[in-house]
Amino acid sequence: MPAMKLSSDEIGRRYGKALFEFAQEQNQEQAILEELQALTEIYRQVPDLGAVLTDARLSTIEKQKILTTLTNSASKIMQNFLKLAFEYRRLNAIPEITAAYEKLYDESTGTYDATITSAVKLNSQQVENLKKALTKRISAKTINITMKIDPSIIGGVIVQVGSQIIDGSIATRIRGINRVLLND
Repeated sequence: MPAMKLSSDEIGRRYGKALFEFAQEQNQEQAILEELQALTEIYRQVPDLGAVLTDARLSTIEKQKILTTLTNSASKIMQNFLKLAFEYRRLNAIPEITAAYEKLYDESTGTYDATITSAVKLNSQQVENLKKALTKRISAKTINITMKIDPSIIGGVIVQVGSQIIDGSIATRIRGINRVLLND
């Protein structure tokens, strides 16, 4: 039976977790995170880089020259990790590996990203109050907030942290009332 092909997200989770665990053992979580983010920025600037380093367009020697250029200022941990990813033809999954690593890093440091959607622009005191309440509610150490304005929610706020959504919008309450009234 042929081996099942892994998705880039699954590859990212596996490699990201392995790299994070190793970085933790070496007390290098932050440094490796920064190196991964810098590498991912190069991938953003050269979108084809992962494919070029993985597919058959270039010879192995040509790919190794590019890899050496990418890693010559990297830490020994990152150099070894990228050599391993190269050997297993996983360099095309660096963005997914970085995303998985970032998620594990944030969880370990109690850092969360939240998106707050409101009908109108909130003042800094309102945002700070929401941030404090959210920090307490999810037992976070740090919350990075992204604000969005959506007049269609009428009023209130919608807060999203990861896959968790707290919907306190007036539009949702109105829809709930309508459902109750129309079903009776």
